[in-house]
Amino acid sequence: MVRATDILVKATDVVLVAATKANSSAKKIAMNSIDMSKSATAFKSVTDGHDEFEYRSISKAAIVCVVFAIIAALAFLSEVFVLFPLLGVCFGAVALTNIRKYPDELIGKLAAQIGTVVCALCFAGAVSWHAYVWFTEVPEGYQRISFSTLNADPKSGIDYSEEAVELDGKNVFVRGYVRPGAKKTRLKKFILVGDFGSCCFGGDPDIWDIVAIDIKTDKTVDYGFGRRKIGGKFKLNKRPVGHREKDIPGIVYEIEADHIK
Repeated sequence: MVRATDILVKATDVVLVAATKANSSAKKIAMNSIDMSKSATAFKSVTDGHDEFEYRSISKAAIVCVVFAIIAALAFLSEVFVLFPLLGVCFGAVALTNIRKYPDELIGKLAAQIGTVVCALCFAGAVSWHAYVWFTEVPEGYQRISFSTLNADPKSGIDYSEEAVELDGKNVFVRGYVRPGAKKTRLKKFILVGDFGSCCFGGDPDIWDIVAIDIKTDKTVDYGFGRRKIGGKFKLNKRPVGHREKDIPGIVYEIEADHIK
């Protein structure tokens, strides 16, 4: 009987211990479940917050527009640079269109708006300025010509154009670049070319692409990258004359200049 009682007590103790362990394990599992639930909730909160502060890239077109806005003022120096603000307006329009189309992916609207306005103002101002200069820069009694007017037909075998024959002895006005020679300052005589490459980057101009300038006033000029405005009496040499510069093939056109800017 005692033995049976002892066995029963021991059995009871084993059951209680097992129950206690089971209860402890259940609590741990429950706690783990709670932790996992909290973690999932926290992760969801983080991801939900991430949606609110999602990274958006700056529009590349807006950046380019701002760059053109910075250099847009160069358009007032030369007609060639008018292209800068015009491109700025185009890139600004592209940027604003893309930002409006993809608002969750792109930023830079304010920069694009400011850049576009600056470029538009510089473009309008520069075009107006150059138009004003064009209509007022030629002195009275002078005829405007360009280097394209002096271009000869290579197939004709003649080194001058038909228009040049009609200009011989007349007062003309032409714009061009001083070609560098042995002397670069206080020039009274120099070679004028029509394009920037022949002037400053070692170009090899044709004989009809150069004009020998002989200043007849007390003014002088210095070599530089800026374009010169020359007015004076045009002279045609139907037979090219030599020149002291070795890379000059000969002189067909000359101007005895009395107007220098």
